[in-house]
Amino acid sequence: MTERTEERADSPQRLVSLETLKYFWDLVSRTYPELFIDLSLFNYKTGQFNKPEVGKGYAVVKKVHVTEAYENVVSLLEEYHAGKDILWKPSDYYKEHKKALLTIVWLDDFDLDNRYGIIPLFYLQTSPEIKDKPAKYQAFFKLKTPATPEEITDIQRKLAWLVGDKGAVSFYQHRRMPGLGNGKYENDPPVILFLNDDNIPPLDIRDLEYLLREEGEGVTKTTITVRQEPQGQPEEEELPKRTGGFYIRPVVPANYKPVLIRPRSDFIKRRPDGTIDESATDMAWALHIVRMTYNAGWDEAAIAFTAYELLLRHSPEVERRKKTPHHLRDYLYRTIWKAIKMVKETPSELRTEEGTTETPEEPSDV
Repeated sequence: MTERTEERADSPQRLVSLETLKYFWDLVSRTYPELFIDLSLFNYKTGQFNKPEVGKGYAVVKKVHVTEAYENVVSLLEEYHAGKDILWKPSDYYKEHKKALLTIVWLDDFDLDNRYGIIPLFYLQTSPEIKDKPAKYQAFFKLKTPATPEEITDIQRKLAWLVGDKGAVSFYQHRRMPGLGNGKYENDPPVILFLNDDNIPPLDIRDLEYLLREEGEGVTKTTITVRQEPQGQPEEEELPKRTGGFYIRPVVPANYKPVLIRPRSDFIKRRPDGTIDESATDMAWALHIVRMTYNAGWDEAAIAFTAYELLLRHSPEVERRKKTPHHLRDYLYRTIWKAIKMVKETPSELRTEEGTTETPEEPSDV
């Protein structure tokens, strides 16, 4: 394997797509206009196939504004054709400017089919599927609230716990770019760029914290200075202050936009004695899920199957409460289809959160 790697690296015919490179850096410039980067050369021709030999001075071009990244990458192509990989990362400049505010969030080994509905703005396929090993992806997000490098590292650590590589969470982690090959692999596979819908919302730390609480992960809450309103007084906000929410996408093959829904805890219904009525709560949350997805244009099958999975996952001890698999399936489907019927029969001008705040009749538990 090492010999083939060295033979490939010596060749002047390594893949380059200048058009893809230019498009990528234009995209990064538009998405993160505040960003400075460093460019590094990693040599995978050493005997350590997946462990590049790098020293303290690996950054060969420093503090490059993203608008000038393409030209600087092109200036390093001679080294690339000699066998070195060109990688980039947020600049070490930020190690001396720790209060700089940025919006870039990046994740290695991103789980593209994650069950949380977490969708990046764009992502890179950095390796192909090899035998029984899946392809690998690097994902890019934009923060709703600008954050410091230290805060972004903390956010990436939390995000990685759910859908990425827990060992590659530093703000200063090196990353790849499309239009070039990946020299870690003997056939020098191209790095490929994938774009998602333009309407993908920015990453809200409160949604992330909510997901972590749902998973029972005992990580420390992130503290971020509220900065969205420059004219106001900055204040420290321990997130999350609200209950949060999260984006869902269909569990069946369908090209629908993700939908933001509120957590089940927002719809708690109580009996006269103060105890939680789980069935009534399920019905109220199902009505919310159906309303939001129906208004977003999802078809009834996508709505039903997705709501089924959500109730099954989030309703406390629903499998124990319903005793048998048949009773469980019957209960969930009756709850969901009743919610669909109620939403469809509601006039469109009233089909909002405010238009149906009453507690719906709960389905029979028979």
